[in-house]
Amino acid sequence: MDPNKHKWYEKLLGKQLLKCANSETADFPTCATTDIVENCKVIGIYFSFANINLNSDDLTSKLRNLYDKLNGDCQNGWRKVEIVQRVPTWTPWYALHFDEIELKARLSRRYRIKSGVPTLVLLDKDGATISISAQDKLLEDPHGLNFPWRPRPVDQVLKDIVLLPGGTYFKEHSGSSQDIQYKDIPDGIKGFYFSANWCPPCRAFTPQLVDMYKQIRKKEPNFEIIFVSSDRSAESFTTYMEYMPWLAIPFQQSAVRAELAQLYGIRGIPTLLLLDNNGHVITMDARTELAEDPLAQNFPWKPRAVNILTERFAAKLQDFPAIVLFVDGEETELHFAESVLAPAADAYYKKHNINFNAIHEDFLLNVENENYLQFLVGLDSETSDILRDLIGLDDVVPLLVGIDIPNRRFAVMEYGIELSIDTCSNFVEKFQNGDVEFIDINERTSNVNEEN
Repeated sequence: MDPNKHKWYEKLLGKQLLKCANSETADFPTCATTDIVENCKVIGIYFSFANINLNSDDLTSKLRNLYDKLNGDCQNGWRKVEIVQRVPTWTPWYALHFDEIELKARLSRRYRIKSGVPTLVLLDKDGATISISAQDKLLEDPHGLNFPWRPRPVDQVLKDIVLLPGGTYFKEHSGSSQDIQYKDIPDGIKGFYFSANWCPPCRAFTPQLVDMYKQIRKKEPNFEIIFVSSDRSAESFTTYMEYMPWLAIPFQQSAVRAELAQLYGIRGIPTLLLLDNNGHVITMDARTELAEDPLAQNFPWKPRAVNILTERFAAKLQDFPAIVLFVDGEETELHFAESVLAPAADAYYKKHNINFNAIHEDFLLNVENENYLQFLVGLDSETSDILRDLIGLDDVVPLLVGIDIPNRRFAVMEYGIELSIDTCSNFVEKFQNGDVEFIDINERTSNVNEEN
């Protein structure tokens, strides 16, 4: 391995970790992450929130027993598993450094961790995600007989399961048989809809989804949705299904429903995810995609090189730098912005071998340069206004800006330079290389506030 190449585990966990102690009086010595992780077959990231006695913490207790069991017969210097948790406690594994506040926040966002819910994420030796909900498997299999609990592909999970048609299914699918299995669904985009009748946001979203489903099937007749219920009773499930035009996992198949939720790391409902014809995830957040594109013009919402600055993409600015071109909200201005940004974005992604079709949790780790860039178009919107105020940008358009919130800095393309494919690409390259005049965000906002 190239010694100068940024190792995935240093990027994810930091260059140093703390060794947890076996007693309350011991210190937490610092260790190099490379020394700890490099010879491990599986790396677990444990998000533990409860500060209670380990004897009463069932999950931590089971994890500790499994850790000791798996590492008790290590051979040739390889450890079967290493665990890294958010904060040091009196456990036999390691923890993130006290100072890594931003890194801890990024990990929580990356794996969609819900505060207060202990979660175990498992990665292989190359950093690829094995599971983002391994805590459920640990409770089911505390002796680790099937560790590391690699998930079955969706077609295996649903093998031999007879799907239940919704109340209006046959109005949309004339001539369909009664006994439908996953393998019988025609090739095409498939959606999995995790929802429940007791959930108010779910009940509000479902009618919108029904309309979208019918609209899309006019253009994509093989598009299908499978409902995965979180209802608490069969009666509630049946009532909810009455107006659904798609298929569902039968309510009595609770183990299958749970396995699907674990497979895709579902943290809350409603969640609508889309799979391509090969079973690969296209998007985990089709609900938001539909909200931003109510006519489904960009269905199935595959990742794009250039995106409009919305609240969803603005949230990612906390973790990754971005090139943002602010323009007026007119359609001609949007087309112009995309036309000058797209070549620079395509060149960047090609240079860094970024595969948009890879699973979201993993593909950023494959970027050789630690600065992954987003490419965004800021229209005349509330989100654009908030971002401008946050870093103290002038209210002018067009304005090309490189924003690096993780390092609290930004750079603006020189005023007076005509925006074109060449000037935009040149600015992006200089921003990547640090050959621009960076402005400190803290100083800028402080000066703006004093002027006001």
